[in-house]
Order: sequence, then structure tokens, then C-alpha cells
Amino acid sequence: MGPEHLLADALKRGAHGGVNGSAQIDPALLVGLYEASVKSDWARVETLQKRLLQLGKIYQVGRHASAVVKGMKCALSLLGVCSDRMAEPFSAFRKPECDRVRAILKSLALSG
Repeated sequence: MGPEHLLADALKRGAHGGVNGSAQIDPALLVGLYEASVKSDWARVETLQKRLLQLGKIYQVGRHASAVVKGMKCALSLLGVCSDRMAEPFSAFRKPECDRVRAILKSLALSG
């Protein structure tokens, strides 16, 4: 299961988890979502899914399909995990886009 916006529904329908990029950014969120689903705590799943959707806004910052990777790399860079450097022909977000990612992280009380 990959698309994060479908994760809660997939878990409700019997999926055993996901391979989700946001787990690199907020691992506790994805673990919590999974654990809540194992306990059939669907109210908690919905609460955590809303947070995941908010975090997923980092993937909508850019204009091109590369925005998904750029958003993730920018977030990870802001969190001190790795560089936002990308392989050519791609380039990292510029300051305005990076500031938007930072604002999303701050809205979720994640450092950035």
C-alpha cells in the first residue's frame, strides 16, 4: 500500500500496512496509525489519518511530478536527517517552496 491518502481505508479493509514516504519524516505517526488499526481503534485511525493528510501537503508544494521527492527531501533536510540534494537533472526546492514545507512541518509541531 503506497498512497498515504488511502492508508486508513486500506487498513480498514484488511491491509497489513503501507510503504509510505512520510514514515521517514514522522515515523511515530505511521506506527501509531498501524497500531491503532491492529486494535481496531478506528476513531484513532481517523485522527491520525487527518494528521497524515496534513503532512502529505508537502508533496503538493511543487509544480511537477518531482514535487513528491522534492517535498520529502526538503522535509528531511529541515529535520536534519539528510541533504535535500537531488540527482541531476533535478534540483532541490528553492527558498519559497522550502518555506512552505517548513510551515507544514511547524503546523504539525515537527521541527523545521
